[in-house]
Amino acid sequence: MAHRTLEPTVRYGPSWLGPVGWLVAILLFVVGMWSVPLGLFGPDRALIPGDLGDARFNNYILEHFHRFITGRTAAYWDAPFMYPWKNVIALSDNLLGTAPVYSAFRSMGLSREGAYQAWILAMFALNYWCCTIALRKWGGNWVLAACAGFIFAFGIHNIGQINNLQTLPKFVAPLTLLFFWRHLATGSWKYLLLTVLAAVYQFYCGVYLGFMLVYALFFLLVGHVVIFRSPSCLRRFQGWRFTAIWLGAAVLGLLLLLPMMLPYFRVAQEMGTRSFADVADSIPRPSSYFFTHPAALSWRSLNDVGKAASPIWWSHFLFVGALPWIAVVLAPVVLFAKRIPASARRLVAAIGISLLLSMLFCLDLGGHSLYALVYKVPGFSALRSIDRFIHVQVLFFLFLFVAVMRPLFRKPWAALALSAVLPLVVVQDNRWEVGQVHRFNKFGSQRMVQDVERRITREYGGASRYDAIAYLPIRSVTDDAQAWHNATIAIELNVMLATQQLGIPTVNAYTGSYPGNYIKFFDAMNDRTLEDWCAYNAIAPDRIQRIHGLGLEVAVLDTVAIQAQNGLMVSCDWSNDELSMVDREVMGTHESLVRIRTADGRIAFLAHKGHFLAAEEQDGGRLAASGQDLGDYGLFTQEPQENGTVAIKAHNGRYLSLDKESNELFATGDTVGPDQQFRILDRTGN
Repeated sequence: MAHRTLEPTVRYGPSWLGPVGWLVAILLFVVGMWSVPLGLFGPDRALIPGDLGDARFNNYILEHFHRFITGRTAAYWDAPFMYPWKNVIALSDNLLGTAPVYSAFRSMGLSREGAYQAWILAMFALNYWCCTIALRKWGGNWVLAACAGFIFAFGIHNIGQINNLQTLPKFVAPLTLLFFWRHLATGSWKYLLLTVLAAVYQFYCGVYLGFMLVYALFFLLVGHVVIFRSPSCLRRFQGWRFTAIWLGAAVLGLLLLLPMMLPYFRVAQEMGTRSFADVADSIPRPSSYFFTHPAALSWRSLNDVGKAASPIWWSHFLFVGALPWIAVVLAPVVLFAKRIPASARRLVAAIGISLLLSMLFCLDLGGHSLYALVYKVPGFSALRSIDRFIHVQVLFFLFLFVAVMRPLFRKPWAALALSAVLPLVVVQDNRWEVGQVHRFNKFGSQRMVQDVERRITREYGGASRYDAIAYLPIRSVTDDAQAWHNATIAIELNVMLATQQLGIPTVNAYTGSYPGNYIKFFDAMNDRTLEDWCAYNAIAPDRIQRIHGLGLEVAVLDTVAIQAQNGLMVSCDWSNDELSMVDREVMGTHESLVRIRTADGRIAFLAHKGHFLAAEEQDGGRLAASGQDLGDYGLFTQEPQENGTVAIKAHNGRYLSLDKESNELFATGDTVGPDQQFRILDRTGN
């Protein structure tokens, strides 16, 4: 019983420290919530942390749960995306543990994005208070516990992970470590049961987080076994009753996990697991623990520390701030300080060993890593981003911080000074410059989704004719592969959210992993890759409606350049109201147009930035890449000429004509002459 807390038989600090600590805890909570989640939302609460991909995917998953429990979708695991693949929720984290919180906000009348923001606020609050309460119960000091809770919930190590909001529900982890420590110290079956139940719930909050918590619990056990020989946890296993309780608790935990884990087992059987090489780049390097995101205001000077250490360096912002590292440095001093009780020194040693081992087994040293052993443990091979272990590993830093700093509170004057200074240092140590954090505008996202809803609705043939839709947007030519990929993700999520709202299954999808040849459809979204996906699943392609979103039946697509009679190419001048200028001698990306031939014989041209060429009647028929949708102004007819050129007639019945003075194009030609003749050069094969 001697180490249920740091040293419960010895008072550390004056009697007034409790009320002061409460005040500190409340103030730090207010500061943290105001400066981090509310700061990220912006003054008008229009922003959501993350990008248009992962962040909105988590919103989709939470919304899917809400629709399921309110009876608007029939099956939970078989969400209506990536049709006809089943069990698609198990291709990523499911957020089941905290989805009821989101659903409660939706039931209060909040919008999909508004409820998502409320869920984010709730997760930050739970992370803070659960960690603070756990450290208070463990260490008996509200001031230190509140400082630790602030670092856990609002610390700068969270900045690099903020795009992965599925790792936000980590509030159970500190309580689980507390329960397990008390079980190790006392042998009480009650704390073992609480440990198992809490760990199971953490799995339901996030599968990633559940495995990371198991990893931390193992090294906490090792640290305790190495240092605490009396009472010894291992010796208790000599009694059959204690062994039976452990086996019973393990069986109970597995039974409670089965309903949630069985779908993931099926995914592993169907798709296999990742190789160690697939995850190696995400294993932290030594520099990762001193590497900061540029939004870490007080430590921006460390932003260049780890950029050369890993090909995916942007995942390695793992610096937890100065205070936890100061505690690490001071730990040897505490270990050899004879004035500090032996039990407190043993505790520092046990937590120090747990921290050291958790880092060593999750560290890449010159291409060699002990994580290769962890990878072989069942379940861990499914984890893709090992850098995310920091979410639970930081708790060892914080437990050590409390253990090392608490003896300093013995004297009243020191307790008063530390109660005033430590919270200020913690806040300064963990300042965020929210303007540097990637966020998206929720109203902009809503408009994009509503636009896709409109496009789908005007073309959709109905559930009696089709089992699902495949949204195949016509996309402009680009030479920026990363921009193309980001836009692809945004489109997939737009379609997923739109069809979720409409209640229509879709082939389009974005998730954690992709079966079979689906990734080809994901990248291209065209008829050929759709037919390949249908063949892979042995389904009839004619049961899936192809929707291009134009409101017109598309017959043929190709990529072309338009050359005027003077030998120059048509290009859109994005610095001058997107005017179409005939002023380029070469054919590059900016001169490449996607030509759309409709079933009724008309044509349209999609320019580089994703807008359609349109002959604006109110601007004298001037041709510009100004059409965000394809209407009459953007539709033309093409008339072949005897010399191999074509004349292009606009909606007003007049031909596109070159103005030689301005090099602009206008739909003003009544007859076809040299200035109304153009060559269409094929660029499809380039």
